[in-house]
Amino acid sequence: YIYRCLNNYEQAHLFLKEAINLSPKRPVAYFIRGEIFFRQNEYDKAIVNLNKSINYKSKMNNSYILRGNSYLLSNKLLHDVYYGYGYREAAIINYNIALKNDPNNYLCLKKCAYAYVIGEDYSSTLNLLDKLLNINKEDSLVLCYYGEILYNMTQYRKAISYFTKAYTIDPENIHNLNRRAITYYIIKEYDKVLSDLDKIIQLDPLNSSAYYLKSLTYYTKNDINNAKISFKEYAELSNSNNTLAKIQLCHLEYLLNKNSSKVLKNILTKISQVFNYSNYEDKFLQLIRCKIYIELKEYSLAKIVLDFVEFAFIGYFIQDHPYFRSYLYEVCEINKNKFTTFGIVSEFSKYMYKEHGVYLVSNLTNLNSELCQFQESDISSLSGLVLSSKNENLHLGLPIIKRNCGERLICKMNVKKILSNNCFITFILNNDYREYCMLNDLSKIEGLGWIEYRTEIYGLHDPQFSIETNSIEMQIEYIRFGRNPYTITQFPNISLMGYLSPVYHKFFSNVPETFKDKYFSRKEMENLLDLKDILNSL
Repeated sequence: YIYRCLNNYEQAHLFLKEAINLSPKRPVAYFIRGEIFFRQNEYDKAIVNLNKSINYKSKMNNSYILRGNSYLLSNKLLHDVYYGYGYREAAIINYNIALKNDPNNYLCLKKCAYAYVIGEDYSSTLNLLDKLLNINKEDSLVLCYYGEILYNMTQYRKAISYFTKAYTIDPENIHNLNRRAITYYIIKEYDKVLSDLDKIIQLDPLNSSAYYLKSLTYYTKNDINNAKISFKEYAELSNSNNTLAKIQLCHLEYLLNKNSSKVLKNILTKISQVFNYSNYEDKFLQLIRCKIYIELKEYSLAKIVLDFVEFAFIGYFIQDHPYFRSYLYEVCEINKNKFTTFGIVSEFSKYMYKEHGVYLVSNLTNLNSELCQFQESDISSLSGLVLSSKNENLHLGLPIIKRNCGERLICKMNVKKILSNNCFITFILNNDYREYCMLNDLSKIEGLGWIEYRTEIYGLHDPQFSIETNSIEMQIEYIRFGRNPYTITQFPNISLMGYLSPVYHKFFSNVPETFKDKYFSRKEMENLLDLKDILNSL
C-alpha cells in the first residue's frame, strides 16, 4: 500500500504477489492489485482482480464502484460480454450494487448516470441526476447535463430552464451557453440565440463555432448581410485542417449561394476532397450533397446520393422538393393501380413502399374505415398522418411487408404517456409468435418523441403481422424491415431544426466528456482505497 502511494507500482505488485502466495483468499490484496491496475489504465486486469476480491467476500463497497469504473473506461463497451451483459451494462450493475449500500455516493451517481446515457436510457439518467441535485442543487455541471438530457428527449423549453439555472451559477460556462443557444434556435427564439452567442464571443473571441451558429441564425432570420459577415468571420477563425469546420463552411457557403450554379459546383468539388469524416459528419455531408444536386436539378445524381442519406431524412427530402419528387416517381415507375390491395393509394406511400419497404400505417384507413377515428395529423411525420391510440387499446392488422434476409421488423412510434402499469405493445407474427414490449421497456422510451423500435422478429416467407397496444397514449407512423444496430433509434424532429443539421448536437461532447477533470475527477476515481480498508480486513 505504501509503494502504491509512492506510485512505485512495480514494487507494490511484488509485495502483493508475496501476500497472495501467503494468503490466497484474502480479498483486500486483490482489491489493492485491481486498484493499481486501474491506475495503470489496465482495466481488464483490474476487473479480473476485483472479481476475485468480491468473490472472496470483500466487504468494501468501493470494490463495486472501482469495478464499475473499470468496465466503463474499458474500450470494449459494446463488444465484450460479462455474464451475458455488455461492459456498459456490467458497469451499471456494479454502480447500483454500490448505491444500495451508499445511496448518496456522489461519484457513483455521476458515473452511473453517464453509463445510462451511453445506452440512451434517459429516464434512468434523470432519476440519478435528480438525486445529485437533491444533494447539491448548486452543481452547475449537473444542471447543464440535465438540460442536455432533456434536449435529447426533445423537451426543449424544459431544457432551457436547466441551462438557465446553470448559467445563473456559472455565467462563464461556454459549453452551457452554446447548448442553450442551440436550443433557443430550435424553438425559434433567434434574438436569444444571438444574445447567447455574443456572450460566448465576449468570453472567447476565437470561438469559431459561435460564428457558425451566428451566421446560420442570421440566415434563418433572412438577414443575409449579417449572415455573410458572420460567415466571413467563421471562415477566418476556423481550422483549415478540421474536417467538421470544412463541412460547416460548405454548408454556409451553400445556403448563401443557392442561386449560383458555379459556386454550388465548386462546393461539390470541395466536398469530394473531404476525407476521413466520422459517422455524424458523413450524414451531414451527404445531406449537403443531396441538396446541392437538387438545386442544380441534377436529379439522377441526387437520387444516387439519397441512397447514402440517413433513412430518417429520406421522406423529408422527397416531400420538400416537388420536382425531385416527380422525378423519383417517374424513374421508379410508380403504377397507379399497384399496391391498392394493401390500402396504399397516394404516390408518396407507393414510392416509400416500393423503394424503401416502408408501410405507412395510415394506409390501413383505406382498408378499414373504423380506423379513421384513430388517424391524426402530425407535421413531423413523413406523410403528415399517423395513427394514435388516443387513450384506447389499438389493434392493427398489417399486410405483407417487403423484407430481405436477416432484416428485423422495425416500428416507428411515439410513446407519449404510459397510462397504467399494465401497459404493453405486442408485435404478433402469423397469429402465433408474440413479442412483448412491457412497462420496463416502455418507461425508457416514454417522452422520447419519435423513435424506431427494432423487434427481434425476422422476415419469414409471407409473414402476417399485427400490433396490439394497451394502456398507452402513443402514435404509430410506419413499419418496415431493416438492420438497425440498436433496439431504440431516436429520430430528430426535422420540422423544428430549420437550417441546423439534424445531427448538429452530436458533433459536440456532453458535460462528462467536456469537463472530464471536474465531472470525472481522476483523483476521485483513484482514491477509492484507504489504509483503514486494509486495517479493517486484518
